[in-house]
Amino acid sequence: MLLILSLSSLPAQALPKNFLLSWDKLIHFIEYFILGILSTKSMKAINLNTLKLVLPFGVLFACCDEYFQSFISGRFSSGLDVLADSIGFLFGCLLIYWKYND
Repeated sequence: MLLILSLSSLPAQALPKNFLLSWDKLIHFIEYFILGILSTKSMKAINLNTLKLVLPFGVLFACCDEYFQSFISGRFSSGLDVLADSIGFLFGCLLIYWKYND
């Protein structure tokens, strides 16, 4: 989470201007996919109640991250970024859930 927030706090001028930024939504998906995996695996039990607890946390963190980013020079907040974050987080959580509940 600290890595995500530290990357979000970089001003637009500090970001590389290369082809990676054209894959913005995929990058959002991947970073939150990893966060979903780590969040779910950090729980004592992995079941539907765990997902009910963890998923709203991930979506709320994505919203807060985008809101925080709106205060950084040259950066802006995007609902589509929150959507990509949330879907990535959901997929990461579901992957772990399915792995442990086959």
